[in-house]
Amino acid sequence: FVPTADDNSVDEAAAAALSTEYNLDFASCVGALIYLALTRTDIIHAVNKLAKYTRRPGRSHFNALIHTLRYLRDHAYLGVTFYSDVKRSAIYKIFERTESLQAILKDYFYTLSDSSWNDDVDHGRSTGSYQSYYMGGVVDHSSNLPDPIALSSAEAEYNEACLACMATNHLAMILDELEGKTEPRKAIPILLDSKSAIAMGNSFRDTKHTRHIMRRFHYVREGVDSGRFVLCWIGTDDMLSNIGTKQTPGPHHTLLTNTVLVPVNDVSIAAFIRLVQYKRGDSV
Repeated sequence: FVPTADDNSVDEAAAAALSTEYNLDFASCVGALIYLALTRTDIIHAVNKLAKYTRRPGRSHFNALIHTLRYLRDHAYLGVTFYSDVKRSAIYKIFERTESLQAILKDYFYTLSDSSWNDDVDHGRSTGSYQSYYMGGVVDHSSNLPDPIALSSAEAEYNEACLACMATNHLAMILDELEGKTEPRKAIPILLDSKSAIAMGNSFRDTKHTRHIMRRFHYVREGVDSGRFVLCWIGTDDMLSNIGTKQTPGPHHTLLTNTVLVPVNDVSIAAFIRLVQYKRGDSV
């Protein structure tokens, strides 16, 4: 199911009637999910799409929201984990089995970027997503719709790579300050599953297929040329950012979710609840 503007309620009154019928404030619920998605990368695509219809949601949008809430009810045990030894992380194991990624095994900060071309049925834009990892866990992510309408899948991947590089650069400056580095880090791996997009980022040569791309998106080229970033290829099956670009089939979604997130045991949940109660001043 893909929510569209055609499924909107005809007016505000109809949307209010649905809210009463479902006993659910659509906008407030989506707002809460946006907050939750900060640590739940498995729902960022769904939340990104639902957030477009908070003004006059229709019945299909309410059903999609309830489906998302049911998913969270059944998967409430997932969380983000960081590792003192990065070799224990799931993403390290992906790099380890991929020959082309052997060179970045020593790194502990990298970003994966992906895009689904022309999938927005309302405007023809391409849903993109990036995930930044540090010490084996996700520290930043986004599921978004870049403004330019890409004319090819390679252009869509390249546009998203620009957003990924900008976010990565910001995080790198924060990490450099926290780690006390006097020089900015170099050659930060940006992983794409499009060899065409990598070629566009590595070359300053424009062709008839790329010369129309807005200059600001060549931030990727400038970053590569200065040594700030290095573009690396990763197979589509291992592209974890797929989870934020499209509705992945059930088994593949489960595989991606279990790679990005890890189950949190009951002992950890109980300890967290006690911590929250202590901070609030409740009796424990």
